Amino acid sequence: WEQANGIDPAHDWVKAPEEKTALKYSAAAELTEFSPEDDTEALVPFVVSFWETHHDAVALQKARDMLSRWTEGEHRLYVIRRGEQAVGFLRAHSSSPSVCWIDDLFVDAPLRGQGIASAAIAQFEAAAARQGVRSFCMEVVPDNLPALRLYHRLGYTRLSLVTVRKDLDGFETARVETIGGLPLRVRRFD
Repeated sequence: WEQANGIDPAHDWVKAPEEKTALKYSAAAELTEFSPEDDTEALVPFVVSFWETHHDAVALQKARDMLSRWTEGEHRLYVIRRGEQAVGFLRAHSSSPSVCWIDDLFVDAPLRGQGIASAAIAQFEAAAARQGVRSFCMEVVPDNLPALRLYHRLGYTRLSLVTVRKDLDGFETARVETIGGLPLRVRRFD
């Protein structure tokens, strides 16, 4: 069935046969498959900003290299557009035929709060669901409350995995969350 319908069962959730996919959800945004030739330079500043948000400095060439790596194997990279302009990106991979991870989502800061991220996620979920995906997962920095609120509003309410981390240099605590009776410190990001 998959091959007859132009679907690569390993990782081709949104690619229509013989064409670059453009998934329209609303006037807010359109998701298109990343083209290294056409989209790299437009996304480089977003990759740099994405890592700055996570408190890591990334040089422009390293951002270009990341974009190349982000499309290897099971990983898929999509450009979020408003009209013809790139305004962000969504990166995802499948961990099984029915489970998909949205690894990264970024919308340019001046455009946040306009429904762009919601539209991109909804488009991606709809296309992946048509290919048999039944569950979607994300990891979120616990101090990124705007992202957590967005994902919660979109139905990401099941706690599935907990990533614990040990920082040798220490960190400032923003708050303490308790899971299973264990206190876990959330790092403050300013």
